[in-house]
Amino acid sequence: MKKAKKLTALALSAAMLLSLAGCGANGGNNSKNASDGSNGAANNTEESKGDTSSDGAVTLTFWSWLPTTEQSEEMIAAFEKENPDIKIDYTRTEQDDFFEKLQVAMASGTGPDLFGMTTGPMMEQYAKFSVDMKETADTYWSGWDSKINETAVAQCTTADGRLTGMPLLTAGMTTFLYNKTVMDECGVEKVPTTYAELKDAAAKAKEKGYVCVAVGAADDWVNSDWFIQASNEIEKGAVYEAEKGERKWTDQCFVDTMQAWQNLFNDGIVEDGALGVTTYPDARDQYFFARKSMFFLTGSWHLGPTSITNTEIEGTEIGNKKDVIGMAPFPSAAESGEQLGTSGVDVMVCMNKDCKEQEAAMKFIEYLSNGEGQQYWVNKLQGSPVSNEITYTGTVDGELQQQSIDEVNAYVQNAAGNRKLSNSEIEKAIQVAMQNVAAGGDPVKELETVQGIADAQ
Repeated sequence: MKKAKKLTALALSAAMLLSLAGCGANGGNNSKNASDGSNGAANNTEESKGDTSSDGAVTLTFWSWLPTTEQSEEMIAAFEKENPDIKIDYTRTEQDDFFEKLQVAMASGTGPDLFGMTTGPMMEQYAKFSVDMKETADTYWSGWDSKINETAVAQCTTADGRLTGMPLLTAGMTTFLYNKTVMDECGVEKVPTTYAELKDAAAKAKEKGYVCVAVGAADDWVNSDWFIQASNEIEKGAVYEAEKGERKWTDQCFVDTMQAWQNLFNDGIVEDGALGVTTYPDARDQYFFARKSMFFLTGSWHLGPTSITNTEIEGTEIGNKKDVIGMAPFPSAAESGEQLGTSGVDVMVCMNKDCKEQEAAMKFIEYLSNGEGQQYWVNKLQGSPVSNEITYTGTVDGELQQQSIDEVNAYVQNAAGNRKLSNSEIEKAIQVAMQNVAAGGDPVKELETVQGIADAQ
């Protein structure tokens, strides 16, 4: 999630770019899955939107963090084979850098034809750059609204009723990948479902030299996702009431949530220095894939490694050792032990209001949300389908894969609510408070600060 501290710099950058004719943004690609140096914004000028080449083919520019580079090669090749008159120029950027790059490009008028988006504050911010997706889909895709999940569509709709983008995948928080082979080595007999069981697993993991849970606590989005999910377990629905101003952020249920978060650090559940560790690639690659942690805090979109043939784990320690990997809901933060998830649209695709080839762009959107692109994603276990017509048809080749798919899908389907808040100022205040609490701050005082920001609105 984009961090607020960068906004001033971004605004200055955008202002500079607006004074330079024809300039674009070149985003960094800093992971092993990143784009291989595709041209990106530098070639994505106003004149290039929906460009038609000399052979009559339309070229559409598309920026996002999903699909991954590997996925995009297969998905785009298949789409272009079906639609030889449409070419997709895809640029992938890691999510943390994506919004910085997109903001500068959109402000300067050099943004892409299509771009990935999250729900919540970012969606509200970028709605002004996007077509009304309902009007555009009604024009170019007959019957789309009966094919795409109604709840997912609602989550892509702004407060004033504008459908900003088409949902592509849904996902749930908070889950964790677990290494059953490492659990057996440490004498942990079952996947923890309560905090007491998690604390016991942490002690056993430490005895064998393992980290219990690898957490990317440097990522604000992970922290606030965890807070929203855990607070629902402690008192279902309270977090959404507080966002509406119907109750105080200093209420006991939120104090208990912050205390549960602090306990993860104080009780040695997470790795030392977790506040300086990102989820991707650090917690994933340097801890869980490197076989240094028993568990990895993530979301339902990361079911892939439960398959022994998943390409993501090829060449990693857990892949080389043929470890048995599963996924389950994160242990409950509540004394009752009740596990409640949150879910929401993980990624949507928006169409630039300046896109000149909207019909061609809608063909690609339909492919991603209801066609073979959607089927490909679902079979890769990238997320749950938004299409009412598509279900998982892939191979089950992991010992715990089918169990994990069933358990996680049930968790997502029975979610307590949305995993994101729509109020960006409140969400940021919670994220700052969580960083401070993890570093030893007083949960009550930190929540008083959150309430102060809410009162000032």
